[in-house]
Amino acid sequence: MTILWIHSNNISLIESRAFYGLDKLEELDLSDNVNLKFINPTTFQGLIHLHTLHLDRCGLLELPTGLFRGLFSLQHLYLQDNNLQNLLDDTFLDLANLTYLFLHGNKIKSLSENVFRGLINLDRLLLHQNRVSLVHHRSFHDLGKVMTLYLFNNNLTVLSGETMAPLVSLQYLRLNGNQWICDCQAQSLWNWFKQFKGSSSELECHLPANLAGRDLKRLQSSDLEGCVDSFNQIRTSVFSTKTRSGKLPTTDSPLNSRDGSQKCCQPETDKSFIYEAKGKAGPSSHSSRPSPNNPFKDKENMSKIKYIETDPSKNGSNKQINDSPFGTFPSVVDPPLTKLKPEFLAPIQPSTVPTKKRQGCSKKNKSKAQCRLTQQGNSSTLHSSLSLLLPLLVWSLLLLC
Repeated sequence: MTILWIHSNNISLIESRAFYGLDKLEELDLSDNVNLKFINPTTFQGLIHLHTLHLDRCGLLELPTGLFRGLFSLQHLYLQDNNLQNLLDDTFLDLANLTYLFLHGNKIKSLSENVFRGLINLDRLLLHQNRVSLVHHRSFHDLGKVMTLYLFNNNLTVLSGETMAPLVSLQYLRLNGNQWICDCQAQSLWNWFKQFKGSSSELECHLPANLAGRDLKRLQSSDLEGCVDSFNQIRTSVFSTKTRSGKLPTTDSPLNSRDGSQKCCQPETDKSFIYEAKGKAGPSSHSSRPSPNNPFKDKENMSKIKYIETDPSKNGSNKQINDSPFGTFPSVVDPPLTKLKPEFLAPIQPSTVPTKKRQGCSKKNKSKAQCRLTQQGNSSTLHSSLSLLLPLLVWSLLLLC
């Protein structure tokens, strides 16, 4: 048997040694078996005379390493219209006699350095209608005999002249249907086209905007000076590729000015005084300047400060601090003077007026506040005693007379 056609079936599995003994087989067609998806690496071992292999439209997801090992006679390999996304290095290493390699209609994203190594007699390479966006500069290093290369309808934006240099036999090239960036990055490809003698499709420029729609090959070298900010241009090209000033937009955020500060945000208010007030529950939370118009308030503040300093159990407690902006203490810490009993109230002089010297406190008093209250109590007792003695003295004088 030299020809075996089993295409357009519902084959989903092929055992590893299914074709064992068919050493005279020259053509094998497995195409249009959409549920196949995966092939064992040893499936085609021993088919040393096979020259044509059809694996197109089989739903293949990958080509495992060693799948084509030993197929030294293979000349035509059809792998189009599958779901291939990646091609491993040296996948086609043993295919030195291969002339046709069809890989179009897949989902291939990139071409690595040694993906086509060993294909020294390849004549036709079809890679169109994939998702190729990156081609290694040595991907084609073994393709010196390739005459036809199709890379149209991919995601290419840049392709260097160094990448194309090994294709010394190339006659038919199609690169249309890609979004070419025609700036300094395209200079080497433009130079390569100057010495290319074959037939080529147009390379329609996508960027910059002033060259959009023009053929790269027909540009002047001066048109390729400068480099386009491709990331920002692609993001904004659907709206506008130039600012009002005529300059190309940059990648800087519109919220940022040249000095790096944000324009739309107001500078943050200095709140250090709030944190300082919360950390120091004392004079820093109030004005140190006395208020002669309100002596009661100053007196109350002074009493609070002194009370806190002499009571360590409450001085360091966070529970004593309220949520007010200046970190003041609540009124429960020290009751205001207005709540004292009337007999303890005495005229209070402003802090700006010099006060009379008062009798020193005894050591029995625990605080200066209690000392002052005791002094006030003694003063009121003295006034009461004098008011009782005065009538007795008057009556005594009258009796003597």
